[in-house]
Amino acid sequence: MKKIKIIIVVVLLLAIGLSIFFVLKDKVGTKNYQNSNFKVSYDTTWNVKNDKDELYLIHKKTKSELKIQCKLLDTNFIDTSLKDIIDDIIYSIENQNDGYVLINRSDNVSDKYESYSYLYENNEKQVLVNLYKKDAKLIVVYYEAESKYYDIVLDSVNIILDSLEVVFE
Repeated sequence: MKKIKIIIVVVLLLAIGLSIFFVLKDKVGTKNYQNSNFKVSYDTTWNVKNDKDELYLIHKKTKSELKIQCKLLDTNFIDTSLKDIIDDIIYSIENQNDGYVLINRSDNVSDKYESYSYLYENNEKQVLVNLYKKDAKLIVVYYEAESKYYDIVLDSVNIILDSLEVVFE
């Protein structure tokens, strides 16, 4: 009888231990990235492909891409609003991405910065381009995903973008 109780306790402890292991194994953590221009937090469902002057993330399961980079504008543009230069920026982006069709445009997508958002698509992919301006820094964000994964990963992308902060040294 005593051996049976010991065996039951051991089996229960193993079951609890395995349950805890599987719960913790799938837990998503958070990592931080910072350079001299911006900082963000991203979850561990993303792998860093490159992080020198830009943050280039690849989603582990869907292979979606998220690139965040900073363009330093000429000092003449410090007091210029993003609204006044957005047409030139978008013209340049669209020339580099021939074959994509604009399906949505939004302004003021950030509470912290003057910003614009453009959503493009082609037959297989969707691309979100967000632009944030603070003084002479223009933060450009590209999120590209296969159309079937775009909305699934978008929540993670939005959390990353909500954490975006422009850095001044």
